[in-house]
Amino acid sequence: MRHRTCAIQIRVTEKEKQHVIRNAHRCGLSVSTYLRKLSLGKEIQSAPPLAFYRVYAQLTQLQQEYPNLSSASIAERLKTISQALMQACCHTERGDDPQWP
Repeated sequence: MRHRTCAIQIRVTEKEKQHVIRNAHRCGLSVSTYLRKLSLGKEIQSAPPLAFYRVYAQLTQLQQEYPNLSSASIAERLKTISQALMQACCHTERGDDPQWP
């Protein structure tokens, strides 16, 4: 395990600080890890919002139950899943997903 003993302090505005915190959370990282990766030129990717995992779980369940379902039931489930996916996308674009402060 690495032992990090040196600290770097920087000054930012409150708005910049909130921006960094929000971006770190979107990536599923602590602020320290986020800034360290950024400064070292490492690739940083946003973690999908929790709503996408819920939609994926619904799709997986539908796939498992597919052989035993009627066409009407499948169509209804797909409609529900597509609505949940669209809702997740809209919330993510607006930035009001609970996982993304």
